[in-house]
Amino acid sequence: SRKPRPSERDAFLPKLRAGFETRIVPPAEQVVPRMPERLPLVTWLNHVSPEANSIQIEVERRVQKGPPPDPRLRSEWREIYEDLVWSLINDREFVWMP
Repeated sequence: SRKPRPSERDAFLPKLRAGFETRIVPPAEQVVPRMPERLPLVTWLNHVSPEANSIQIEVERRVQKGPPPDPRLRSEWREIYEDLVWSLINDREFVWMP
């Protein structure tokens, strides 16, 4: 672990500071995303049925779409934060240890 370099701090902090105080959406304004309906299970017993293929295609579509964004954060600030995290994860100095 290391501290950010001055150039990194200068690049990221102003973007994170802008809107930081107002990043949280008041509870009364939050719109909680609706959970998708559950899909039938595909198992060894039914995996060759035509319906199983349709179910798995829908599962793949949902996985590629990803989870809905957190409704507690304003999207403008959350997107900047996500970009920062993405750039850190993709930095050559980042080491992933599961």
